Amino acid sequence: MQKYNPLISVITVSFNVASSIETTIISVINQTYKNVEYIIIDGASTDGTVDLIEKYKNNIKYWITEPDKGIYDAMNKGIDKANGVYTIFVNCGDYLYNDHVFQNIIEELSESFDYDMVYGRSKIIHTNGDVVDLIVNHSDRELWKGPCFRHGALFAKTSLLKQNKFEITEELKIAADFDFIYKIYSRGGSFYSADVVVVAFLEDGVSNNAYKHLKDSVYILKRHGHLNFKNRLYYLYRYFQLVLSRSIFKYIHKGIRTFFQNYFSNYWINKIPFYFIRHQYYKKIMGVKIGEGSSIHLNCFLFGTNINIAENSTINRNCYLDGRGRLFIGNRVSISPEVQLITEDHDYNSVNFSGRSRDVIIEDYVWIGTRAIILPGVHVGKGAVICAGAVVTKNVGEFDVVAGIPAVKIRERNRDLNYNPSWMPYFD
Repeated sequence: MQKYNPLISVITVSFNVASSIETTIISVINQTYKNVEYIIIDGASTDGTVDLIEKYKNNIKYWITEPDKGIYDAMNKGIDKANGVYTIFVNCGDYLYNDHVFQNIIEELSESFDYDMVYGRSKIIHTNGDVVDLIVNHSDRELWKGPCFRHGALFAKTSLLKQNKFEITEELKIAADFDFIYKIYSRGGSFYSADVVVVAFLEDGVSNNAYKHLKDSVYILKRHGHLNFKNRLYYLYRYFQLVLSRSIFKYIHKGIRTFFQNYFSNYWINKIPFYFIRHQYYKKIMGVKIGEGSSIHLNCFLFGTNINIAENSTINRNCYLDGRGRLFIGNRVSISPEVQLITEDHDYNSVNFSGRSRDVIIEDYVWIGTRAIILPGVHVGKGAVICAGAVVTKNVGEFDVVAGIPAVKIRERNRDLNYNPSWMPYFD
């Protein structure tokens, strides 16, 4: 059976962005997945942007430079020219996270290309050069709380975009994209969350005004008839939370949050000898996801909240779980005492020593020995064994046994595994 490779339309809109558009263009044309049409709509730039577009014109299906009525007018022009099954907008200055984004999305969807919206994850490029995960604590089932993904990480059905073009109004000046998304959501559209980092986006810009985002979200809920009492209370809470974080009380607010998420959790909570107390705190206060039958034992240090532990896995005493980047631990994983799982480090070649977060993925049935260290960006395959004291700097294949500094493969493990390492001894 021939594999289905749907056409993907990529649209970039530009206006006087000569300093950043080349990064965006290169990230698109370097994709390993080739069934892509690239469309650039320029608003009559005068700063050299057009020269850069012409430089790559052989890799661009369609481009035009002419005056427009703003970003959403330009996006609508791009939609008119799009022919793909899905369309994604990649803004100038933002870039597709790696050369395999489209290929990874297609492989994850496999033969299921019927979703109205497919969205992935995003990285924020801070002004100091740090590149870290965008973390949103709600899913597409709760879009009334606001966007749960970056628009630049969304693959929307092109047919829906053509039927529901972005509205150009003063009220939706920077929110017409979310209005479109919410419109599809309110009509029962289907969403799929792909475990793929799609885009890195710049922190700067009017679209990152938090107050404006709250106001726009409330307006969009109201225009779709969904602004009920519960939703009003939620946005009132969000508003006061934002006021505290931006006012003279921001240091107090930050201090309180740091106290309960870092200090109190790691110097008090982690010493309480009752799982139900520790786990409830980790889940309810910190937002850590802990599956049924899984346990975090005494004296573990949790840094950050982007931690997801599946079912029947055991994290023994004195482990370090770094949730600044994404840390995923699968089913029936056994992690011995004093293991360190690290998701964030610094780019030592960076002029300003900028930070960067990279996923650490631990698949099912993995066993990690005492005092092993897993470094950022490592994917440990199903059934692998990390020997005690190993420092893992690169991906580990399924059922591989690795040891040493840096860790290297020394043998393979039996593939016929069917055990449950779930372990919750009393007062541990």
